[in-house]
Amino acid sequence: MPTGPPDPAEPPVERAIREAMEAGEFDDLEGVGRPIPDAGTVDDELWWVRRWVQRNRESPPSKDS
Repeated sequence: MPTGPPDPAEPPVERAIREAMEAGEFDDLEGVGRPIPDAGTVDDELWWVRRWVQRNRESPPSKDS
């Protein structure tokens, strides 16, 4: 349901998102109502490095090695 005439200054991507929202295309997305992980925390530009290290951390060597 359009809210009025299109704004010629509105970027095409913004218009597409607005039109999809108005059509209800985002209403039933998975995760609706759940908090975004780490929202509201201080920005850390190396967050991905810390998560990669955490995921790929090697287990301690065993005594048999």
